[in-house]
Amino acid sequence: MSSAPNITAITLGVRDVERSRRFYVDGLGFRQVLEIPGEIAFVQVAPGLVLALWDVEQMPSEYGDVAHGPSAPPLSLGHNVDDPERVRELYAAGLAAGATSVTEPAEREWGGVSACVADPDGFRWDFVWNPGFRVDPDGTIHLGDA
Repeated sequence: MSSAPNITAITLGVRDVERSRRFYVDGLGFRQVLEIPGEIAFVQVAPGLVLALWDVEQMPSEYGDVAHGPSAPPLSLGHNVDDPERVRELYAAGLAAGATSVTEPAEREWGGVSACVADPDGFRWDFVWNPGFRVDPDGTIHLGDA
């Protein structure tokens, strides 16, 4: 394993592991890697990256004091796509899988198209087509003309 800085897992504290698993696997189409019913589910969301859907009530055993509050968690997960129509498709798939709409698909002042949904626990998913976003074969990300 490389010692270079690398994120391989993002953990979300969820209220219902199975409901969240259905949203991410059945709804958005990510691949399930492992599930321990009622405790945690892991879904692969990118090469070398998993999303851990952990029962929020069990998280304090390792993470200390964590909980959901009245506002949305200050976190957004982004999914960049190759085509503006894919933004609309993912938005619809998210809603069909139990998400709620935050912002409908729309052309943005920066030249792209985006939409936002809240997953069953309120985590925001930003579906984006950005004409200035590209990823090289080695994984290097470029935004704009960079």
